Amino acid sequence: MQPSDTFDYVIVGGGSAGSAIAARLSESGRHTVLLLEAGVDDRWIWLRVPLGAGRVLLSERSLWRFYTEPEAHMAGRRMFWPRGRVVGGSSTINGMLWVRGEPAEYDAWRDAGCRGWGYDDVLPYLKRCESYADGDPAVRGTDGPINIVRYDPDVLGSAFHLACVQAGIPATADYNGVQYEGVGILQTNTKRGMRHGGREAYVDPARDRETLTVRTGARAHRVRVENGRAVGVEYRIDAGHRFVRARNEVIVSAGAVQSPHLLELSGIGDRERLAPFGIASVVHLPGVGENCRDHLHTRISFECTRPVTLNDILGHPLRQPLMGLRYLLFRDGPMAACTAEVHALAKTDPSLDRPDVKIQMHTLSAEDPRDPKKLVLDKFPGFGIGSFALRPYSRGSVHLASADPEAPPAIVANYLSDPRDRATSIAALRLVRRIAEQPALRELIVREVRPGPQAQSDEALLAHIGKLGATSYHPIGTCRMGSDPMAVVDSELRVHGVSGLRVADASVMPTMVSSNTNAPSFMIGERCADFVLRESGSNRVGA
Repeated sequence: MQPSDTFDYVIVGGGSAGSAIAARLSESGRHTVLLLEAGVDDRWIWLRVPLGAGRVLLSERSLWRFYTEPEAHMAGRRMFWPRGRVVGGSSTINGMLWVRGEPAEYDAWRDAGCRGWGYDDVLPYLKRCESYADGDPAVRGTDGPINIVRYDPDVLGSAFHLACVQAGIPATADYNGVQYEGVGILQTNTKRGMRHGGREAYVDPARDRETLTVRTGARAHRVRVENGRAVGVEYRIDAGHRFVRARNEVIVSAGAVQSPHLLELSGIGDRERLAPFGIASVVHLPGVGENCRDHLHTRISFECTRPVTLNDILGHPLRQPLMGLRYLLFRDGPMAACTAEVHALAKTDPSLDRPDVKIQMHTLSAEDPRDPKKLVLDKFPGFGIGSFALRPYSRGSVHLASADPEAPPAIVANYLSDPRDRATSIAALRLVRRIAEQPALRELIVREVRPGPQAQSDEALLAHIGKLGATSYHPIGTCRMGSDPMAVVDSELRVHGVSGLRVADASVMPTMVSSNTNAPSFMIGERCADFVLRESGSNRVGA
């Protein structure tokens, strides 16, 4: 192993949370920070163009191509779980939908023992992340690093919005503001028609600081712990193995798949699980890798009466180049969005006190819209309406499958293992059909293509989910925050039983914050930076 170098803070993972932490810790000029990112700083154009997210998911470039173990309730399929392998992490490959989460769920975190994580506690950090010109400044950020815009819907999106209202779903002007529930126009983290994620908002503006070093192609193998304290990180770069020492802290921000994997490689986890791999136990934390949750997304596909879908544009020899020309000239049009323009956070039963599902229109249709190798659009005008249960009860795991640090972990999603998730997923599909039957949308529908009107029973709908359901790219919870024996980190994200070590990313979420997870991950990074700076005696610049 080559000689080590030393920084005040070493951050593993340059994704949403890690990029925010690196920028905030380095901005005072008082602390040296090393950001280790296994991916490269890839400037591929399709990582910048919003509509290019679909092309990125089909490539071998800039992402980890993880798969779950065969899923019992998903027809035995191994589900594709891509994660970002690039500066910016999954914020550089995702769909850019900006959804901050349900206030009531943050309050549930607080009430479950995560002190300081209620909605009133996290709201200043949610605001700190964003710059959104159209919101109420009492609840929305106006000068944060991440640019947020609202993309005006086209004819399909407008019809879907009206149909939701006709189906009894209230309209909300800002689901990230005072009214979470309802149908609303989606907000995206884009700027002048291009992606604006962790790399663009946090890392790039900080690159010239002498206090920040960004080291790419650096694959973390182990956090080294000596006498109960994390002292640095062993990693591979350019076929060589190195060690970097952290004077103050190591912060793991590798995401819900790789953060627990790295902890287990470091001897932090269930000692009985680690023993067969020859990994000595540093601290017995049986919750590492447990509590994994994800949103299971399933679409109903429709044939459209008008040639206004992406099926028609992408399959047309003239319309596709015109779409590209419009984007080059004006940075708008379909290429400036990511197939979805409107969503509804809705109740499947009016008697519920909170929304339980998300319903979202996508302006394209395909027999298998989440195939990891190809995307073959339907030959006719088509669109899909997808849905998922906002707060899944089914829990899986992410654990070592090998002592080789570069071997992928074993992922078990356990989709639909809880009967409550099966019931909610079925109810969501029935709500999708009710929305499609409303006058505003009915006139745009020729027929339901998949699963088709013959699929009416619960069993038939579950079969459809099992065949075509897919990840929403929202894994969380594998290094859960809390104070009980199965918790991994405390309320300031410090790993139980190891000093000088924190985890900060979606893996610390105790439960699904409801809907998308990227914005909350940035918030977690902002909060972590403040915890660290306060403990070091520094004040955050501009706080």
